[in-house]
Amino acid sequence: MTATFRWLRPTLAVACLLTSAAVTTRLAAQSPTSLVVQSRAMQLHFSSRDGHVLSVRDAAGRHRAGVPNDSIGLWSLDIVIGTTTLVTTSVNAASAREFTSRRTPQGLELRWRGFSAPEANRLEVVATVAMRPDTTAAWRLRGNGIAGVRVERVHYPRLSGIMIDDGMELAVPAWMGQKARNPQAMLHREDGGSRRHEWVYPGAASLQMLSLSSAARGGMYFAADDSAAYRKHFVLWGEANGTAGYAMTHVPSDPGRANQYSPTYAALVGLVAGDWLSAVERYRRWGTAQYWARESRLHTGTTPAWLLNTGLWEWNRGRSTEVLQPAAALQNAAKLPVSVFWHWWHGGPYDTSFPDYLPPREGEQPFVQAVAQAQAAGMHAIVYMNQRLWCTNTPSWTREGAERWAVRERDGSLRLETYNVFNPLPCATMNPATAFWRDKYTGIADTVLNQYGLDGIYMDQAVLSLMDWSPDHGHPVGGGNYWMQGFRTLAKELRAKARGRAAGFAGEGGGESWLPDLDAFLTLQVSQERYADPASGWEVIPMFQAAYHPYALTYGTYGSLTLPPYDELWPAEKRPATAMQLLDVKFVRQFHLEQARMFVWGMQPTIANFRPDQLTERATEMAYLFRLARLRYGLRDFFQSGEFLRAPAVEVSRDTLLLSRISIYAARLGGPTEARLETPEVLGGTFRAPDGRVAVALAGINLEPRRIRVTLDPSAWGVPTGARIVRHDDQGSREIGRIRGARQTLEIEMGALQALVLELRR
Repeated sequence: MTATFRWLRPTLAVACLLTSAAVTTRLAAQSPTSLVVQSRAMQLHFSSRDGHVLSVRDAAGRHRAGVPNDSIGLWSLDIVIGTTTLVTTSVNAASAREFTSRRTPQGLELRWRGFSAPEANRLEVVATVAMRPDTTAAWRLRGNGIAGVRVERVHYPRLSGIMIDDGMELAVPAWMGQKARNPQAMLHREDGGSRRHEWVYPGAASLQMLSLSSAARGGMYFAADDSAAYRKHFVLWGEANGTAGYAMTHVPSDPGRANQYSPTYAALVGLVAGDWLSAVERYRRWGTAQYWARESRLHTGTTPAWLLNTGLWEWNRGRSTEVLQPAAALQNAAKLPVSVFWHWWHGGPYDTSFPDYLPPREGEQPFVQAVAQAQAAGMHAIVYMNQRLWCTNTPSWTREGAERWAVRERDGSLRLETYNVFNPLPCATMNPATAFWRDKYTGIADTVLNQYGLDGIYMDQAVLSLMDWSPDHGHPVGGGNYWMQGFRTLAKELRAKARGRAAGFAGEGGGESWLPDLDAFLTLQVSQERYADPASGWEVIPMFQAAYHPYALTYGTYGSLTLPPYDELWPAEKRPATAMQLLDVKFVRQFHLEQARMFVWGMQPTIANFRPDQLTERATEMAYLFRLARLRYGLRDFFQSGEFLRAPAVEVSRDTLLLSRISIYAARLGGPTEARLETPEVLGGTFRAPDGRVAVALAGINLEPRRIRVTLDPSAWGVPTGARIVRHDDQGSREIGRIRGARQTLEIEMGALQALVLELRR
């Protein structure tokens, strides 16, 4: 039937403006009206012709997203055709011959039928949009009539014309988090072409959200409310008119088997009033109510006590003489409990011999003795065991028939990954959803924990997920959440192997889905300039810590005072003469910056490639590290258990640092390349302890004394008027004033390379 629409002026008092009956339009019917759904803070206009988004407006009426015409529409499906030669075709909302809409109590239902593509002749797509009170809308989709049709990707919701205003920043939870201060350059090439970015969850996307906004004018917020960790992709691209496009990509399991596909979760699109932290704070309210936060190791008190009491991490590689003996010297100098993050302990060369770790390269008996001596001195060690790689050149690969249980690509080929640039041998990816791989991994762990006496395992590449197309691995192929289910089973089996020992397990990166299973997260982006070009446009931000600081221990840095080491088992002829030599002193300020970031973002401090001679040859840097580590250790109720709050405004000069672009182990022959980065000379962070006290952390990377101005915001932090301001630094603690009311600015003397904490207490 044909609908007659009345033009209605949108007002904030109207919750939903639609015709009360179901409305059908043919694509040929050009109606000037739009379908409008709105709440107090957001208004959505949909085309009455094909359902695409005409406009997203905020409470002030500003246009945030939407286009008059869209050749694809609100959704699209990627359908794979064929058995031997696979061809992908797309069906989208704009190609439907019939579009229907109707009002629902919360918003709107949209329905598309009649597709000319033969593989979609029975297809019906139903989408709903429901307004929420938090300035977001929940978007759900159901595809009917797809039995026998291999729908491998569902892109919904899909928005075009997202405005990129001056001052906006794009923030994405790439593990720890990163932001682009110039989203235009990130999404558009200089020649006017489009750049496309995609972040996979669960995995490299540690949270299910991203934002494109500014502190002054706010912006767009994109998220999902999936508590079961189904695979999905967050996608952004640039569009020809200088705007952006967005889609959430859902990945069905067993494409072609079911007659219906409908994600169990909602995609969220909405507005946020402030910057990236405002967006994370909104997400945090939902995320910390989910099972992964309620059951997190840190929150439930099941994290081993030695991990909680770690004052400083040493990340070294090689035999015990290169790892444990330097750690003892570090512990003696720092006067803090040192834990050891130990690579290259295993019998084979790094990156080409996994999982044939046993016996240790120095021999079983010397290794066990060295571990016992370190423990007697109060140190604890976790050793490297890659969680998913089996190198195909190893004897065990053939002997144990591992290929049968390796991850397969969609075309049936083996998924191979090669990392070693000196001896480029491939490794296959193994799936924790298979009992075969779990048995292999936990069997090695049994020896490591109970025979060798180690305190835990670093499970490299754990905080990632993949798709496995193997049809006989006992789980759906393609998308789904079997990877996370398999990892949770693996984690339980590992703890059973520990036989009651206080074993700690760590993983690479940050990821909310892994909070119940891992004790610590290696968040290396604090030193991302050592492996990523500072001119890339991406700047590290602590999104993961901002969301889950009281629920996750984070540690780690590539920050080193030396050039990278070289594995003694790699080809001798390719060994750089400079391996483990001290970096030029001109690069030390990069080390200062990395340590300052860890301090103000609440991480456990770490030093990589430590040698005892650094205590004298780089005494200034080591003294700085110790000042930060001791201050943090004495205030762990803030830095380890506290809620992440907005940092104070700090007025201080900026400086340009010279950076060494070389990673922790040699990624290239020769020395480092150089880069530069401009940064404030004092970094800040704020944490609220469980009892309500607030701590403002300040870490200076200034080489000369500075007088700085720090603006406190006690009302935003929940601190009452009259609260005492107590300064903690390496000279002790003393009261320096009281909170007088609203925002309050303090002038503070910062010595060279000084750190301090301002505690606000009743």
